[in-house]
Amino acid sequence: MQLPKDINDYLRTRAPELAERILRMYPPLHGVDQPASPLSGQLLRKPFPAQTLAILGVVKRWNEARGAAVIAECGTGKTLISLGAVHVHSDRKPFTTLAMVPPPLVEKWAREAFLTLPRVRVFFIDGLRPPTSSVGNVGVNEVRLRHGRVIREGLGTTLTELRQRKTARTARQH
Repeated sequence: MQLPKDINDYLRTRAPELAERILRMYPPLHGVDQPASPLSGQLLRKPFPAQTLAILGVVKRWNEARGAAVIAECGTGKTLISLGAVHVHSDRKPFTTLAMVPPPLVEKWAREAFLTLPRVRVFFIDGLRPPTSSVGNVGVNEVRLRHGRVIREGLGTTLTELRQRKTARTARQH
């Protein structure tokens, strides 16, 4: 057997074997012949069929385990898939989701949340300590989408204030 000259040659000659092995090791969690959740149709942005399969696969994984991963190339819709998955997984119940997003992508992610999920509220945890300079945001700040831009508007508080509210509320209930 002749050795491949580069990775492209290897992938071209071994594609069927690799595909079979991948499907054997990682069988699809949701098949193309299975119906989609009606909740996926409630998204403000409509996912492509492959994205819908990924959304439903993530939801099924969450029903079996505590986590799931969406690994794909840039531009394939990983943010849409994650947002769609939390919406479908909610099963029409109110939910809270925490997304840990690299700083350069925070506003993009928030914008996509507004454009994808009905009636969503988005908050940034801007920092846990007061800023060392006069520039910068701190605390938990609600953001909104205005004219295509994400702006800080609405609830603004700190984690300490949230804890104090919870403590006061718990004390009143007892």
